[in-house]
Amino acid sequence: MNYVDSLLSRGEQIVYVARQHIFVLISNILAELSMIALLVAAGVASHVAFDTSQPVMSDLTASSLILLISITMSLVVLVSGFIDYLRWTTEQYVVTDRRVIQVQGVLNKRVTDSSLEKINDVELRQSIFGRMMNFGTVAILTASGSEGLSVMDRIADPLAFKRAMMDAKHNLERGYGFLEQAYIHSSGAAGDIQRTIEDLADLRDRGILSSDEFEAKKQELLRRI
Repeated sequence: MNYVDSLLSRGEQIVYVARQHIFVLISNILAELSMIALLVAAGVASHVAFDTSQPVMSDLTASSLILLISITMSLVVLVSGFIDYLRWTTEQYVVTDRRVIQVQGVLNKRVTDSSLEKINDVELRQSIFGRMMNFGTVAILTASGSEGLSVMDRIADPLAFKRAMMDAKHNLERGYGFLEQAYIHSSGAAGDIQRTIEDLADLRDRGILSSDEFEAKKQELLRRI
């Protein structure tokens, strides 16, 4: 069981999983590799520029000291790149049939939940380059106001993420989440199916289901008998 699965409530289903676009990881790693190259170049240049015969600290010459500092800083940058990779693999944006879950952190986890029924507005931001590379930022505002703002920065395929989130919200409002639970608890017995049809009729009478949706679900249940 992965970490996201441990966050799910009983009967809760994952609809869509997204993470930051691979471009974000690649750009971070390229920046860190460029930094390492500059540090190595600085170390080599110092070996040429400074006197290698006169020590400045114990037995270290100026060139050796600068080279040692450059290597140490390069290792630090290399570790930073590895942490960026771990962060990219562990940070997830999950849409379930009840909520949107934002998971951050490698060792220390930070989990932010946004209930689908409380989502008021969704903003999608994509630059021209983001549209070309298929990444963007999705911001959702819940009923909590400005404190309920959740931002999914530079995620891959933001249109699919937004579509999955809005479809899940629509299904929850229409009562489809309830119907799925009814199907789970329906073992195929005539009595259980009859009770489920009665529940469907109640949803129809309340305006949650249309007559066509009711008939389609009813026929699907009757075929189980």
